Formats: sequence, C-alpha cells, structure tokens
Amino acid sequence: MGLHHAEFSWLEEPHKRHLLESYNHITRYSEDLDAIRERAQIIKDELQNILSDRLNRNMYVLSVVAAIFLPLGFLTGLLGVNIGGIPGQDVASAFMIFCALLAIAVLMQIALFKWLKWF
Repeated sequence: MGLHHAEFSWLEEPHKRHLLESYNHITRYSEDLDAIRERAQIIKDELQNILSDRLNRNMYVLSVVAAIFLPLGFLTGLLGVNIGGIPGQDVASAFMIFCALLAIAVLMQIALFKWLKWF
C-alpha cells in the first residue's frame, strides 16, 4: 500500500495523483535501469568473449612457434658445445649440411602440423 492510497486529512486528491504519477515514473526509471544493466552485461560478455578468442589465437600461434623452434634450439645447443668429438668437425661442409638438416626438420614439422590440422 503506497502513500497515494493513504487516507490522511492533509493529503488531498491532487496530491495523491501527483504521488501516483511520481511512483509510476520512479517504477519506469527503475525498470529502464534494470534493462540497461542487462544490456551492459551482455555487451561486457561479448567483449570478454572477443578478448578471450584473441588471447587463445595468440597463445596458439605462440605454441606453434615454440614447437617449431624447440627442437632447433636443442640441436644447435647440443652441437654448439665446445668439446671434442662433435660429429663433422673435420668436414668442411658440415655446417651447411647441419643447416640443411635443420631446414628439413622445420619443413617436416610444418608438414606434420598441417597433417594434424594444427597449423
């Protein structure tokens, strides 16, 4: 029961109508604010989904790049150690052969990733 339904001697009919109109306006504003809040939540969720998709795509690319360069880094680090007995140390074209093997390894990884539909 609102104030506009109250039976007070000092509350006349025009005042009751004014209170009823004010009550209706406030109710409408409250409902509008609820609708705006729901729309804002939907927009926030959409933006969060867009940012999440972009982050996932970037992480995927970073993972593919890391998967390609991890074996290359291991091989170059292993053969970059300055100790005796490194394979091909007496062959003049050993460096070029090693570079060609690394290129072949990269091409094989890319082919494997495309076959697995990772890339």
